[in-house]
Amino acid sequence: MSQEKKSISVEELKREPYRILLSYPNIVQERVEILAKELLGAGVSQVLLIGSTKLDGLNILGKGCTAIVFAAETVYGRAAVKVLRVDANRKTLENEAKFLKIVNEHDIGPKLYHTSKEFIIVEYVEGKRIGEYIRELRGKGVSKRLKKLVKAMLEQAYVLDQNRIAHCELSNPLKHIIIDKNEKPVIIDFESATSNKKYSNLTALAQSLFIGGKISPKIRRIMNIRDTEKIVTALKEYKTKMDFESFKRVLESVKINF
Repeated sequence: MSQEKKSISVEELKREPYRILLSYPNIVQERVEILAKELLGAGVSQVLLIGSTKLDGLNILGKGCTAIVFAAETVYGRAAVKVLRVDANRKTLENEAKFLKIVNEHDIGPKLYHTSKEFIIVEYVEGKRIGEYIRELRGKGVSKRLKKLVKAMLEQAYVLDQNRIAHCELSNPLKHIIIDKNEKPVIIDFESATSNKKYSNLTALAQSLFIGGKISPKIRRIMNIRDTEKIVTALKEYKTKMDFESFKRVLESVKINF
């Protein structure tokens, strides 16, 4: 099936082919009816069929093991609606909402607008996944821009560590960080987050960005980093101490001044 419309009403979500957005991968019509009514009550007026991910021929923002995400027009403006999959390994998205409330206080993550058991409404982050952003990065002042971006990402990971919040997915930033139109990194998908004082988001993220991740060779090349041993040593120290001084040494190891 090819998509014909760019937007539909919430009422149309109750019918084929759109009801898959509320009950994936198996259609449960009772669930569709309930969620459509709840979406209306939560201030959703239109569903926008945009995004680079395809779901049964429909354009959406994303699809994961736990939920699917589509764009919508709401009382909050354009937003992203994240709906729990029927076959998800959890019964609710309340855990993600709980952690989003906490990290939002530190200007981390998309803003949380509405919480429900089986869906949440969050800020629509217009931008590019970090992998796409890095691949396209070129031109004058590229090193300065990248260092500013990397510093912002590492600072957010450090704040998560200081608040004992384990995102648990930052070893794969390609799926979990969006660079918005102002070149600010936004960490998304807190569905697997836990409270864990020993987990290091910073270490997981930095290892992917500079050592073993798909985009690490280009990042090292742009930032002129040739010695990864200094990074490994700094990260080992940080993982043990997780204090401000060891965090500064991680930044220094990747040629970033605090």
